[in-house]
Amino acid sequence: MHSTTSEHYQTDNRIWNQQHLNNFFIEIELQLQNTSDFSGFNELVNRRKQDITRIYPELDHGNLAALFEHPQAIQHILNFPISIIPQFWHDVEIIAIKKFGNILACWAAYERFLILQRSQTVSFTSCSSPPIDEYSYQSEIVDRIETDHRLFLTLHSHIALTLADAISLINLDVFVIEQKWYEMLFCLHLSRRGSHFILYHTKNSPYPLLVSTALIQHWHERETWLTFDPFFQGNGWRSCLSIETKKHLYSTGLFHDSIMQHVELEYEASFSECIKNTDAVCEVLRLTVSGSKNLRFFLLYLCQKILMKQLVKYGKKLSFTIIEQPIMLNLYKVLDRICYLNRSYCDINQENVLTYKGFWLNEELGDALSKYNYSEYKILITGRRKKIEETKVV
Repeated sequence: MHSTTSEHYQTDNRIWNQQHLNNFFIEIELQLQNTSDFSGFNELVNRRKQDITRIYPELDHGNLAALFEHPQAIQHILNFPISIIPQFWHDVEIIAIKKFGNILACWAAYERFLILQRSQTVSFTSCSSPPIDEYSYQSEIVDRIETDHRLFLTLHSHIALTLADAISLINLDVFVIEQKWYEMLFCLHLSRRGSHFILYHTKNSPYPLLVSTALIQHWHERETWLTFDPFFQGNGWRSCLSIETKKHLYSTGLFHDSIMQHVELEYEASFSECIKNTDAVCEVLRLTVSGSKNLRFFLLYLCQKILMKQLVKYGKKLSFTIIEQPIMLNLYKVLDRICYLNRSYCDINQENVLTYKGFWLNEELGDALSKYNYSEYKILITGRRKKIEETKVV
């Protein structure tokens, strides 16, 4: 960073407006365009993580948010630049902490800036919230979103975006900025390509309003599956793959009988040996819903209901997935048939928040949800919540 600009940013304690942020991000963009010896935020975060955990090995657990938001890590970053990294990037770290809280939040904001900067041609002042009416929405599975040139509106920006940019923006806002799953920043490219489920509203708008999306990865793409990522395997993950669960998996017709003998099914190699119809399985992740709390509650019901039907039409019988939302897990427990199977779980940040890896039985879940309209679904979920609260009181 140019020294005069750097000094100005570091000593300016005023609240930045959008133009300040844009200028900061433009300077980062220019720096990356003019250098080939440093790859940017991804290299900075990786090197800084190694640096922090070498000095403070006790911080080497949990996700990136837990590490980079820790007071010791923040103070270390402010005081000690990494010698092999250009000074420009330590200036960025300092500004990021002062203006965003940590370098990861800054990286997310930068990626958001890049998306919106690409798409300034069509702009709208606002977009009205869509109705809570399941017959007002359309859905589809798009095989290669990178080749889809339609424009979509979202509830996350006033700008009409290509499908790939719209999905990337929604994923950034929902998973990275809201939920602090900063790990996604390293694989944000998956939100810009491949197969995705989309749910959108088309009335009263010049462009469809995208309200729910999900990434669908086929078996031949399993090298990028989160299910088989080292972070989601190994130490800390406790198996809940019972004999009954294996029986249900075998009954789908997708597995060899060897699945009943396998003790450990955490790793790709184990499943590769057991699956006999790989075309019928996929991984579904990054399931997003947008809008107000009430709208998201409705869309979570609707998108699961429609997604399962679309997956079955698409030839997918079983979906690997990762779930952290209790409302989804509670729903599966009260449905009148087995439509979801837990595989393993982990309290990633040791905060009594469990993340589950499991399987959707697509046809079974779709059929089960089809029995309920939204009003009945709300009663079902509310009844489950009351039972849980009563159990806690007792």
